Amino acid sequence: MMDTSDKSIEYDKTFVKRPKEKKNHLASRVNKFQEIVNQSGAPPSANQADLAHRGHEVQEYILEEMKQLCQVIQTNGQRQEDGTTMISFGHLFEIFSNISDKLVGILLKARKHGYLKFEGEILLQNRDENVIIQLIRLP
Repeated sequence: MMDTSDKSIEYDKTFVKRPKEKKNHLASRVNKFQEIVNQSGAPPSANQADLAHRGHEVQEYILEEMKQLCQVIQTNGQRQEDGTTMISFGHLFEIFSNISDKLVGILLKARKHGYLKFEGEILLQNRDENVIIQLIRLP
């Protein structure tokens, strides 16, 4: 007869679960990401001259959009005795929507620079159709 106690001990030894090492999955992901970055390379950093040039281009572009807006108001608005020109937001929206989809942003910039005057913080289509926009001066 065979001794079963030895087999059971061997059986238990082979199927005993060993505690797994705890892995830091986040660290492995970070390491993998770092490898990808190292392989692809980081984007070149812009120097101050490039940034200043881009900023200047953006300012020129915004100024051109404000000039265009003021020309549309001057052409389509009603001239007042004090030299200003007035137009309703609804009418301006109809005209300017064919030119640019940035009307509200350009209006805010033009008001900030002192070219326009209107009531309210921001003008919205359907809500502010009758708000009057006054052209004070051209850029």
